[in-house]
Amino acid sequence: MATWQVTFEHDVAIVSLDDGKANAVLVPEFQSLEAALDEVAASRALAVVLTGRPGYLSAGLNVKALPALSLDDKRDVVRAMASAVLKLFLFPRPVVAAVSGHALGAGAMLALAADLRVFADGPFKFGLNEVPTGLFVPSFAIELARAAVSSSRLTELVVHGRVLSPHEALSMHVAEVVHAPESLMAAALMHARHLSGLAGGGYALTKRLVRGPGAAAARAALPAELDELAQLLGGPR
Repeated sequence: MATWQVTFEHDVAIVSLDDGKANAVLVPEFQSLEAALDEVAASRALAVVLTGRPGYLSAGLNVKALPALSLDDKRDVVRAMASAVLKLFLFPRPVVAAVSGHALGAGAMLALAADLRVFADGPFKFGLNEVPTGLFVPSFAIELARAAVSSSRLTELVVHGRVLSPHEALSMHVAEVVHAPESLMAAALMHARHLSGLAGGGYALTKRLVRGPGAAAARAALPAELDELAQLLGGPR
């Protein structure tokens, strides 16, 4: 497993994951992200940049490992995923996702939980591809998408599971901007520094008022969705 690392660029915390491969995630990675966010919350950072490694923000859940997990273990994966992405979604300081490459499934959820997203240009795929792969999109991921995508495109992205290129993400206003990979981090830091001027009690409270009801509804829905999603994970398509 790889752990999320926290570094600081003046008043911006950079939270990054690099497993040397596709940044696939399971319970340890979700728990590590929560620990990283706790570290940032205890720091003086005014904003966050969330990013991955060149070519991957995250390819999503570790599909190679899932078939070997018990049903209880798969339930734990879903719980950990919901907990981590909702914590990111409600984080009381501005968050910019630097989408450094492919971001599918859980990887797309991480990006959608941010305040805004900047994308690396390239042959990369972004999307909630659960439905085309035989799964369903849980309520917590739907809430992330509602906050990031216009209502007219929600069905396309969530129900149809359309996978986007960086420039398609830009055209749908999922991406704020698309940059050459070598310029991505500088652009993300620029946006984070701009948003850092909003950091404070008013920002945190307003973010909670806007996003909190949807997050609470998603948490309430999770027990009813947990078994069905856990049974589908790692199963035949």
